[in-house]
Amino acid sequence: MAKPAKLTLEQLKDGMQVFLDFPEVEKAVEQIKQERIASAGFVSQVNTIQPGTADDIVTLLSVGTAKEYEERLKLLIAPSAGSMEVMDRVCMAICPLQTTWSERRKSPIATRAIAEFLINPDIAPVVPWYIRERLRLPADFLNLIASNIARDVHESLQSLYNTRSGLAVENAVSSIVTQTGYKYEKGQVSLVDNKEVDVAVPGLTLPRILIMASYQLTTASSQSQRAREQQTMYEHVGDYNNLRDNRNAPDVQLVNVVDGGGWLARRKDLAEMYRYCDYALAVSHLDELLPPILCHHMEQ
Repeated sequence: MAKPAKLTLEQLKDGMQVFLDFPEVEKAVEQIKQERIASAGFVSQVNTIQPGTADDIVTLLSVGTAKEYEERLKLLIAPSAGSMEVMDRVCMAICPLQTTWSERRKSPIATRAIAEFLINPDIAPVVPWYIRERLRLPADFLNLIASNIARDVHESLQSLYNTRSGLAVENAVSSIVTQTGYKYEKGQVSLVDNKEVDVAVPGLTLPRILIMASYQLTTASSQSQRAREQQTMYEHVGDYNNLRDNRNAPDVQLVNVVDGGGWLARRKDLAEMYRYCDYALAVSHLDELLPPILCHHMEQ
């Protein structure tokens, strides 16, 4: 079997996609989002007969620890033009006996005073008109809070989504390795200075093929670092291969699987990822091109 040719940089780019479709990741992250929204327990506990009342706010503020109390209050005042610092000054004025958030959380009187103020700030003329208007809640504040919770939860899942998408690319690679009939391991490989390798075929101790996978949805400075790390790995592999006469083993190959709009946008880093490897593949190339690469170098 002839040695497979390395794709050109343009061929690599042509095979890359801005977005990759991982239905299992989408479904799992969506489920986590809904569970986190439900666990927030805000809107699900409020008065469904007369929504938007002071009783609703009392309910929302009466559950959880002191820290959670502050977080809940932040969500309450988010629909207004207020801030937590201004709200703290208001609390000092209308709840003079409770000087900390923890004390206010434990005081039903303070909780009721805060709730009634947010619904109708005019009941506290001791607070200047300008401040009162900043903190006045709109009539549909419950819906706005629900939207804020959903948005915040969605944003908080970005890292998880990125991680799972990256693992999905690794799984696509490892699945093809298995289907082609070879074993693999994931972990630190000594010949590349104990760098964590995504897929080492057939194993970590005496690998023949090292595969690194990276899917970037957005750009990040870490991509430059990743490109430099790939250069270092490639140099270690080259040093190892240059000593082939002193060992009874074939050369090791370094394969980079790179994809996503984040890499397409970082042209210089992508060019470095392409340069410092024996083969560079996009996910769309895996089914066609990875098996012959595996077979050729594993059967030498």
